Amino acid sequence: MRAWMRSVRNRLKQDFVLRVISLLGACETLTLLPFSIYRFTQGSFEKGIFDGISLLLILCIVGYSWYSNDSQRGGLILAATSALFAGITTNVLGLVGVFWSFPMMLTNFFLTDARRALMINVIMSAVMIPILLQFSQPEGIFSFIASSFTANSCAYLYARRSDLQQKTLTRLATYDDMTGARNRRSLDESLAHARDRLIDEGRPSSLILLDLDNFKSVNDRFGHAYGDEVLVRCANLIRRSVRFDDCLFRFGGEEFLLLLADVKEIDAADVAEDLRRVIASQLGDPSCPITTSLGVTGLHSSDDVKRWLKRADDALYEAKGGGRNRAVLKTCEEEINNQSSSNQVNSV
Repeated sequence: MRAWMRSVRNRLKQDFVLRVISLLGACETLTLLPFSIYRFTQGSFEKGIFDGISLLLILCIVGYSWYSNDSQRGGLILAATSALFAGITTNVLGLVGVFWSFPMMLTNFFLTDARRALMINVIMSAVMIPILLQFSQPEGIFSFIASSFTANSCAYLYARRSDLQQKTLTRLATYDDMTGARNRRSLDESLAHARDRLIDEGRPSSLILLDLDNFKSVNDRFGHAYGDEVLVRCANLIRRSVRFDDCLFRFGGEEFLLLLADVKEIDAADVAEDLRRVIASQLGDPSCPITTSLGVTGLHSSDDVKRWLKRADDALYEAKGGGRNRAVLKTCEEEINNQSSSNQVNSV
């Protein structure tokens, strides 16, 4: 039970939209359920049934969001459903239904992105205007239009500002500010995802760990500003030389890690050799030639993330020890054979 409660808290903590959906489901239960019961006791069976169906549908959407782990779609469906109910409520209850429309409009900006929320709210307002004409004078309609326009405009501007701030924070937390490569913080998640794809779908992935040779001498001769410029150019050169979907990480000071999805290690070795030639010919200049050493390995079903990374690091170490400016492929089979040989020597 504690583990289940911990899992629920973690999901709510990590997923803001799911929190809003769950809160809305709880609020609707506390409001619509008493209304439905009250109307049944007063003999208003049609209104009571409508409230009950509305609540049931909302709870189904809440359940879908939890079960499918797709709160984005659940939020969009709930926003559209809430707008529909607001129109129906206004048609049934008259001006009293308008009170429900404004909370719905504001909540929609928390359930889905700003543009979709605005579009849903505009459609909802346009549908409600002819309905309100049956119950209100023209000045009342104008008041509704003005209030709706003001509420949606302010909510849209705030939502857009929040979205931009969230994207900025995400980028700062995910990417290296200087080179534009992803940082170590996002590496573990990407590698774990690659392993899950191999286990669940049989899709291969490979790593290329590269390190610029003798980079300390570049900083010593030309200064750290020039060294930083070299790192930026190196990251851009790598990105231009690989596929758009390949993920580049800044692994250390002058080390970069390239994650190749759906690429077997033998093909990754060819990519590494191409990168070695490109960097040797294009990154430096005659006064400052720059080369790189690369370690290549593929992901195997027996690997965990730590072991996979270590094998790439061992391959890079071999490339460095073998004279630099080269790419070395280290397979899982080689690692197992080396361990077996070491065990045999130790046993002797």
